[in-house]
Amino acid sequence: MRHPLNSKLGEALGEEAARKRMLLLKEFDGAREITDLLDTPNGSRKFDQLWRDRDGNLIVVEAKGPQGTLLWRQGNGDLDSGTLVKQGTLEYVRTIVADMEERALFSPEYAKYAEEIDTAIKKKTLRYVLVQATENTGKYAGAELKHFKIFEE
Repeated sequence: MRHPLNSKLGEALGEEAARKRMLLLKEFDGAREITDLLDTPNGSRKFDQLWRDRDGNLIVVEAKGPQGTLLWRQGNGDLDSGTLVKQGTLEYVRTIVADMEERALFSPEYAKYAEEIDTAIKKKTLRYVLVQATENTGKYAGAELKHFKIFEE
């Protein structure tokens, strides 16, 4: 079992690595992170990061530390309740959107972005990427970025 402190440090490294990587890649030139969503009490039931590209389309970022893995969780919403969903899948995105809709009473921004993500799913314009920090001792050493294929070809 991993120590909770190590887990938090890995999460923080993953988040910062994702920010740096997104800002450095030509593919995301002009993109900006959306920062007006309130944090959840324990940081779960939300996307690690949400970005908007220069064309106005949303990008969901799954940020992982060097040892981080994609996690499973209980699904939520009309289509995914009662199932297990894994990070990096369309089912996971829909689950987080359902979680966001549940928080809409407390934070109108969640309602706004949930609706926008839902529309982007329908239009198949939503992008979902994994940014994983590279293993190194004590300093930032870069990150790998991979695109999740959440829509069928």
